Parts: sequence; C-alpha cells; structure tokens
Amino acid sequence: MQHKNMERWNEPVLLSREACLRNKERLTAFYDSNMQLCSYMGGFSHRDAELKIEGMTEHVSNGTAMVFGMFDGDELIGFVWAYEHFFRTEKRVYVNEIHVDKRYRHRGIGRRLLTAVEDMARRLGYGAIYLHAEGNNEGAIRLYESEGFEKERIQLRKGL
Repeated sequence: MQHKNMERWNEPVLLSREACLRNKERLTAFYDSNMQLCSYMGGFSHRDAELKIEGMTEHVSNGTAMVFGMFDGDELIGFVWAYEHFFRTEKRVYVNEIHVDKRYRHRGIGRRLLTAVEDMARRLGYGAIYLHAEGNNEGAIRLYESEGFEKERIQLRKGL
C-alpha cells in the first residue's frame, strides 16, 4: 500500500493544545478503540474517552503532558501520550496511551512514537520510561520488548 506524503509521517510531531483540539475526534476514537480492548473496561463509554482526551489536552496546555502525533497529510494516524510519574524514588515518564491506526500498523510508526518520547525524556533528564500493556496484546508486547522495555512487574486480577 503506497501512502501519500510518505515523508510527512516519517517523524512524530509534538502536538500543541490547538493540534489536540483540531484532532479531538480522531484522538477520542483512538482512545475509545484501545479501551474496548481492555479486559477490565467493560463499562467504558465513548463519552469517557472524550473526557480523557479533554483532560489530556488540558495537561498539554499546562505543560504536564507530552503528546506526539504522526500524520499522513492532514490525517492523524497515530499518537502517544506521556507524562511525568514517580515510581518509588525514580523520576520517570509514563506512556499512558499509544495508538496507531490499523491501516498503518507494522510500518514503524509505533516505534517512532516511542522513540520520540524516549528522546524527549532523555533530554529532560528522566531516569526511565515505562508503560502498561494488556496481557493478551502480544504484538504490542513484542514491540515494547524489541525497543528495550523489560518486564518489571506483573499485574494479576481475579474477578469476583
């Protein structure tokens, strides 16, 4: 599949508040899609996703979050949302959300988005970046491990 403006999606772009607002519908759809895959989010609604993206946009506005996007022309095809988080005594960057449009997967976009976060975190002096993945999302876990992420903790859940 040949993509128009291929060079346009070669590098992630740090999104401003305005860019988040312009792409709110797409960001919400991506977030909603990811939440539908979560084993524990059965009651999650599209409105919940809208509220999450609105909160993310406010964090971008006040400088407490970084959001990188990848575009094909004017279309947002993937994004990553990360922010500062302390784990025990280490100052880290937590990757809260990453999503790549299904039509663009397996083209290195997720890798580029993670690299953008890693590069910025390194420049800002953080000690590590970390994230969570659904236990059954083997493709994402392979990507993360290929990028040097190591299993640190395993979360277990028992429904009642």
